[in-house]
Formats: sequence, C-alpha cells, structure tokens
Amino acid sequence: MVLALYNLILTFLALLALPVVTVVLLLRPRYRLGLRQRLGFLPEEVAQRFATQAPLWVHVPSVGELLATRPFLHALKQAFPTTPILLSYLTPTTYETAHEKVSEAEAIIYFPLDHPWIIARVLRRITPRAVLFTETEMWPNFLATLHQQGKPTILVSGRFSTRASSRYRLLSPLFTPIFRHLTRSCMQTQADADRLIQAGASSAHVVVTGNFKVDGVAKEGAQGQKILVTLGMADRILLIGASTHPGEETLLLNIFRRLRESVPRLLLLLAPRHPQRFAEVEQLLKVGGYRYHKRSQPVNFTPTEVEVFLLDTLGELVSFYPGAALTFVGGSLGKGPGGHNVIEPALASVPVCFGPYTRNFSTVVEELLRDGGGFVVRDEDSFYQQALPLFIDEKRRQEVGARAFAVIQRGQGAVERTLAVVRNVIESPCTRNTCNT
Repeated sequence: MVLALYNLILTFLALLALPVVTVVLLLRPRYRLGLRQRLGFLPEEVAQRFATQAPLWVHVPSVGELLATRPFLHALKQAFPTTPILLSYLTPTTYETAHEKVSEAEAIIYFPLDHPWIIARVLRRITPRAVLFTETEMWPNFLATLHQQGKPTILVSGRFSTRASSRYRLLSPLFTPIFRHLTRSCMQTQADADRLIQAGASSAHVVVTGNFKVDGVAKEGAQGQKILVTLGMADRILLIGASTHPGEETLLLNIFRRLRESVPRLLLLLAPRHPQRFAEVEQLLKVGGYRYHKRSQPVNFTPTEVEVFLLDTLGELVSFYPGAALTFVGGSLGKGPGGHNVIEPALASVPVCFGPYTRNFSTVVEELLRDGGGFVVRDEDSFYQQALPLFIDEKRRQEVGARAFAVIQRGQGAVERTLAVVRNVIESPCTRNTCNT
C-alpha cells in the first residue's frame, strides 16, 4: 500500500516536472547521455547477451565506489568464472571510467529510473542471478520487485550514516520493509550495522565485513611516478589536494605559497572532485598568476618553472599517492559533501589531512586522529603549523605515514569476508530471500 502511494506520488511529480526536465535536456546535452537506458530501453546486444544466462548484477553509483569495488569485482569473477557480470552506474563519468578501468564486466549499463513500469521492463529483459549494490543505494521499486521474484539482494561495503538514518526515518513506512527484505547487508562498521538494524533490517541478515576502500592497493603507484619522471618533476616534494571542492583550491593555493618560502621544491597537485570544474580551477590558477601544467596537455615547459600540476583526468589520482609528502582530502571544509576518501592516501603510507566535516569516513578519521596518522585543517594557519614540520623533516613524515598505514592495515580483508557471504547466499539451495538465514 505504501509502495503504491509512493509510485502514485512519483508519477505525479514526474509529470509535473516534465516541462522543466525537457528544457534541461535540450540545454544540457550531457544529461541526455544514457537517457534511453535510464528509461528502460536496454541496448539490444545487452538484452541478447543475458537472454539465456542470468548475470550477477553489481550496481556502483559513482566513480569513487567503482574504483573501490574493483578488487571485489576481480574476486567475484574468480569465484564465479562462468557467470557473467553486469555493471550499472548513474553518471556519464562513471560510464567512461568503467569502460576504461573494469575488465571483469561483460556489460555496462545506466541504472534504470526507479519507476515500476521502467523496472518491470528492464527485469523482463534481464533476469539476474543476484543483485549486489554498494554504499546505501536503496531503490524501493527495484528492490521490492527483486524480492517478489525471489532474487537475492546483497548490500556490499554498506554504509549507513547518521545523516542517512535520519533521512530514511522520515520515510520509514516505505523503507523499513525494503531493509527487512534484503537478503544480506555486509556493512563497513558496527555503527553502520547498528543503524541499519534500527532502521528495520533483520539483525540475522546484517554482518560487518568492512570497507572495500581499505582493501584497495596502490597498484598504479608506479604509473604516477612515471608521469612525474616524464615531466621532470620526480624530485619535487609533493602536496596533493585530492577531490577538492570550491573554496578548497583557494585555501590550498594560499597555503602553498606560504609553505614554498620554507620548502622551495614544493609542488602542488590539484585534483578537483568533479570534471566539470577543471576549467574553473584552471581559471583560478591563471588569475592567481601560478605557473601550472595540465595533465591533459603536452609537455612544453621547464620543470622547475611549474608550481601547480592540475590533474584534469579521471582514475589517475591514486597512482600519485605513493610519491606524496602530504595529502589534503577534499569535500571536508564545508558541511555538504561529507569528506572524500582518506583511505587511499593512508594506504600509501602518506600523512593525511582533512577539514572538520568527514562524516563519510568518520570511523577511519577518528582512528587516524587517535593514532597520529592525520590531522584536521580548519584554516590556513592550522594547516601551515601542522604541515610545515612534515615537509622539512622527512623522518617525521615517514613516521606519520606509517601510523596512517597501520590504521588502514588493521581493517583489511573486507573483500575476502564479503565474498564469503556472497558465495554462501548465491550457492544456497534456497531461492526465496527468507531462506537465506
């Protein structure tokens, strides 16, 4: 009854928004990418590929989750070598990254809009063996339909923050049954598990397996060093501004100039979170009079002249962490984004700093602060005072980096633990979700 009311409201709002959506689609061509798939019209080759064989459907909403899930996808393919993998995503950026970085998936599609007519159309063409989804991607119609069909639904590397808990609580009549009917929920931390159970999930179906991002390995570290060698900048002391948002680049640029007075070999690498901001950040560099080089452009400079390296490509940031002296992780100075991945630089034994708003990685951040592997940046002065000793004292820098790595190392094994749960569910003789206890 509640789901029917939700769909009625959803249909009404969709019709109401149709004129605005039409204008936006006309003015923003990028928003039209994958629109047919989002409306349930799958590419014919995809439908034919899965007409006779049920895939393992893995949904990852964004680039960050996709890159973090790669070790799990590899392990999943090894565990089920004869079962094809279907990968779905939400954004064009993730689409591009998936095609470039993921070889385990037989097909990659845009995730359909969560309307009953669209979901029904897609699930008529594709009958998944099981659906695995990351973080907290809860789509009521999709999950309810899969439950009705007796298809296993497994949340992997699940996160359920206090903010998400509050948001879902407002719609508890709709989502409580969805949480309860999940076959398994493999959560990142005990706090995530407790909040999901409080929201309605069965405690018998919730298990703590860890965070995929902790199991990531900087396999591309050599690639980052090769790039710096090619550019003639391998001997520079590297400060990385990772996944930055508006305002954070300005802070980093200001502190960079202060630090360079004491550390003349310092190089700032800026990696904005969103590709659409590459031009905006470049304009900041131009207006500020910084000598910079973009990763996407040919080498036409003297290495010592470059102050800022603008990483205007996707999927390469992690490869630069092993060569960094310090990494600032963005999305953390303002309340909105909630902070980005502090795990990857720590995993590379790099000291990590971040703003005060890190709810997305609160548990890891607490451990980094407690064990001395990272510090909080609130303004330019606090950044300068805590960062300068790390740049001028290599031994101290290595000690802090080792502490950061130790924090991450303690939590490794998430892929292996999650895969064990997934195998148990998929290989179970039961087909209905209620059997998998």
